[in-house]
Amino acid sequence: MTASIRLTLDQAYHLAQRALRSNGFSAEHADAVAQNVTAGERDGCASHGLYRILGCVHSLRMGKVSADAEPELIDSAPAIMRVNAHGAFSLVAYRRALPAFVDKVKHNGIAALAINHCVHFSALWADIEPLTEQGLVALACTPSHAWVTPAGGNQPLFGTNPIAFGWPRPARPPFVFDMATSAAARGEIELHRRAGKPLPPGWGIDKDGTPQPMPPACWPAPC
Repeated sequence: MTASIRLTLDQAYHLAQRALRSNGFSAEHADAVAQNVTAGERDGCASHGLYRILGCVHSLRMGKVSADAEPELIDSAPAIMRVNAHGAFSLVAYRRALPAFVDKVKHNGIAALAINHCVHFSALWADIEPLTEQGLVALACTPSHAWVTPAGGNQPLFGTNPIAFGWPRPARPPFVFDMATSAAARGEIELHRRAGKPLPPGWGIDKDGTPQPMPPACWPAPC
């Protein structure tokens, strides 16, 4: 039997922050990631919640992400901004760029921000909300590794390639939409695998293209 533990959002944040700090992440990077996964738990999206801390620490131990890189902000044009994250998670780079980026949008009416040389693992709605809260319309997207097989195929070709967008509304909270372009987000399949639960129809196939109800048959387990 798996025991359940109930945490407040404050407890969830501090648990994530302590885990990241104890594994070597800088205070700023640990705070940004902990805030992000806590927002996932707050919004009922466990696939982008606390369980992601395991992957963050694993990525660091495997040398795939920097624990303390300082982002480099590059003012490319009046309406274009770039940030070199220098191999870190994208969250601190986005946080540092946000004030100048918002200024560009408000001055020009439109602007684009690109974060390069980063590792992105988080839900995109967290990138959209700070913009819609300031009365702006926003669109965000990110590529991913090839995990998704085209219809009728048996080899991964596409990424889950999530897209998010949002806009403010008078006298109501902003409308924010976040989706993977695959049948399901990768994290949802991983949660099913961890819980030993079958997948809904259409979520997974094996190497022969045959629909599979159990994640281990259609999904390589992480280290």
